[in-house]
Amino acid sequence: MSPPPPTSTGDEPSCGGAMHSPSGRMTDLFRAHADDIHAYARWRVGDGEAGDVVGEVFLAAWRSLDSLRPGEERPWLFGTARRIVLARRRQSLARSALTSRLTATRDSAVVDGMAEQVVLTDRVRRVLDSLSEADRELLITASWFDLSPAEAAKALGVSRPTYAVRLHRARSRFRAAFHRLPADRRADTRPMPVREGAR
Repeated sequence: MSPPPPTSTGDEPSCGGAMHSPSGRMTDLFRAHADDIHAYARWRVGDGEAGDVVGEVFLAAWRSLDSLRPGEERPWLFGTARRIVLARRRQSLARSALTSRLTATRDSAVVDGMAEQVVLTDRVRRVLDSLSEADRELLITASWFDLSPAEAAKALGVSRPTYAVRLHRARSRFRAAFHRLPADRRADTRPMPVREGAR
């Protein structure tokens, strides 16, 4: 199942002055961002461990609440989730949501039927599989979670100019691999070599 779409792009407090108390602020943060953090965790580690990652992220948020500045919560939560996932050394990826999105944004005008859609979806998946983990992370972070460039850069722990350069290169590698890969899987069933990620 595809994850839910992002539910917010900001860090708006709820009505009633809940931000005046730490527990109220945590409630607001959880309501605003838990679904997106869960979707991110599910992509990185799968359904079985996504809930644990969400719990660790918001436990870290509670412990850091005094130093967490209003308006910066969203990129901080994503950055914390990323660090927790990397610490767990998990390599499994749930790419169906990104695959659907990339498929919808590429060649959608010429996809006339279910058979063509299946072929295109498979082609996008194979291209993603051929890219490095770093490139996949950049593409998914940029395409899926609706983070601004500044928020995405902060979540990934890089400067905004560095993020922009790496994303441009990742997108260029995706396009090149997409056009290089045979459209019909039967034409070449060998896996594509993994290419080096952006550095």
